[in-house]
Amino acid sequence: MKNLFMLDVDGTLVDSCQMDHACFSQAIYDVTGLSVPDDWGSYTNVTDAGIIEELIDSHDLNSEKIVLFREIKRVFKQKLAVAIANHGLSAMPGAVAFINEMRQVPSVELAIATGGWEETARMKLKAAGFNIDGIVFSSCSDAMSRSEVMALAAFRAKQDYGMQFQRRIYFGDGVWDKQATQSLNYEFVAVGDKVEHDVRVNNFVNPRAILGKLGIEEAQRKYA
Repeated sequence: MKNLFMLDVDGTLVDSCQMDHACFSQAIYDVTGLSVPDDWGSYTNVTDAGIIEELIDSHDLNSEKIVLFREIKRVFKQKLAVAIANHGLSAMPGAVAFINEMRQVPSVELAIATGGWEETARMKLKAAGFNIDGIVFSSCSDAMSRSEVMALAAFRAKQDYGMQFQRRIYFGDGVWDKQATQSLNYEFVAVGDKVEHDVRVNNFVNPRAILGKLGIEEAQRKYA
């Protein structure tokens, strides 16, 4: 049985939520003068592209949409690079080792599926010490909604890895992650304590325990 592990970036693999939110909100304000509400769950699509799209639509700025998208993205990327250079970024506990070890498990394949833009997500992963070479990647650079990003990751994994997956399991830290998995009928693993869910892990420091929660016995033997 093949299992596809799809993983979010901010707050799941990388401890970047605070930095990301600050840089993203400031970039939007600098370019448009608009403030981003702290409650991201109020947006229809909780992705970088989805939030900007909704702000532009709600403030009748559609005639400038293409220019605004491009400029916000440029400023955000610039601010994020400066913030990382000044403060660094850390992986969530055990996350780098988890990714590296799951690469070696025959019954598991990996994909990154993030609500951020590809360029900034890759920047954060690299800064936090991840090597994601050869891992399927999808982001809001590809699709507006999280469910579309996840579905695209699963499609690309099927194509790139040349196999069918009996289980598609998404690791995320937000309520919107859980909602997207439910809409696709994927399995969900809540990372951290922000989401109530029956399958939850505090971090990635014990890969065997995570595999045990998911009932992936073949992979568990690697840690016996």
